Amino acid sequence: MVSIIMPLFNAAKYLPEALHSVLGQTYQDFELICVDDCSTDDTGKFLKEFQKKDERIKILTNQKRLGAALSRNRGLKGAQGEYVLFLDGDDIFEPELLEKAGRAMEKYQTDVVCYEYLHVPSETIYHKKVVERSERFIENYCKKPFSANGFEPREFPNWSDAPYDKMFRKKFLEENKLEFQDIPSCNDVCFAKMALFCAQKIIWLEDRRVMVYVRDHFEPSRISLDRDPMCVYYAMENLAEELYKRNLFSRLAEFFYYTFISHLLYVLPKEKKEERRKSFYDFLQKEGVPKLIAYGKGDYDKADCYDKYLLENFLNHTYESGWFYNPQSYFQFYLKKNGEVLCNFLREKQLQKKGVILWGIGRNGTILLDYLSECSLKISGIVDGDESKQGTNVGGYKIEKPEICCREADCIIVASKQLYIDVKSALGNTGIELVNIVELLTKRKDT
Repeated sequence: MVSIIMPLFNAAKYLPEALHSVLGQTYQDFELICVDDCSTDDTGKFLKEFQKKDERIKILTNQKRLGAALSRNRGLKGAQGEYVLFLDGDDIFEPELLEKAGRAMEKYQTDVVCYEYLHVPSETIYHKKVVERSERFIENYCKKPFSANGFEPREFPNWSDAPYDKMFRKKFLEENKLEFQDIPSCNDVCFAKMALFCAQKIIWLEDRRVMVYVRDHFEPSRISLDRDPMCVYYAMENLAEELYKRNLFSRLAEFFYYTFISHLLYVLPKEKKEERRKSFYDFLQKEGVPKLIAYGKGDYDKADCYDKYLLENFLNHTYESGWFYNPQSYFQFYLKKNGEVLCNFLREKQLQKKGVILWGIGRNGTILLDYLSECSLKISGIVDGDESKQGTNVGGYKIEKPEICCREADCIIVASKQLYIDVKSALGNTGIELVNIVELLTKRKDT
């Protein structure tokens, strides 16, 4: 059986649609635990009406306002199912969600099953969508169970921090004592991250259909309309404490600091209130970032150099500098830090009279060309699979079709991991040397 837990506060406007969406699932062996968090609208009325027609609906009514986190925790404690989902009362769900996710859970015996979700406006919530995924994504995440142990931080997907795009094995949640954090917003961040970090087996559902349509609306009851950025910090602080408590921090330090800086650089530019944004930055500079850097003790050195550079920017730059709006990219950082490695590589190819061609003229490719120009280094040419770019001129080079590689290239360089995978497949057994510049600069091997 599957337990669906749905916290509700003044959800009457969209609740009937959400309930119909759950009750219309093709898999019927479930319980729907609705936790009414002291609603003052018709939420309770609708729940009772639906319960009369379907006994699978169980209603829990909070005696005082608890918030979404504690309401979810209460629902989880009473759940009887082997598997658990957390859904919201203003969203709708693909009819095969429970069937597909449950089947994957049983087939692979995983702790977590992830699936596609999409934020959509109310007027298009019933428009069915699919999500395109690369062959590499499918091979890495959909064909066999995986865990954080098998990936570097930037290859372990930085998935949604929400619980609604995941099915969990209830025993796994209980054994790891995973609960939602009692803060006004971002109360699901630590829960979702800890679930992915603790899970021994995760699988991404091999189904491109969107399974959960998250309704974007502007009802006053929605806390996300005015999130306090401090809640992001509280979530990250709690994540650090949970990892440390479970003796996981040392092993996952690099993951933690990548997650930490990613969240800070996401929330800061999005904060609309200038005064609150500055106050949050000042807190991070004086207290927040130093505290979590020190929290790792010797494990902070395990963090990626780029993540340490970004975190230490908080310590070294004022709010007025605005650096966080457009920080140096990962590629730019390592090109500046280790660019001489690339220069020596290209000079050696020139001495050997080898033709070196750049495949791909996206953002990283353009940055690379500018850097090579500054270093007075030239390559043999540029190719790109995008027909709209072919024939145009960039940095003194005419962009050619990829077919030119087979005629003129001894070595092809690319400036991204994904492009390396795609080009490697396209080249097949041509014998042309293929080099990922990112791996060269960061001194990490391709896997």
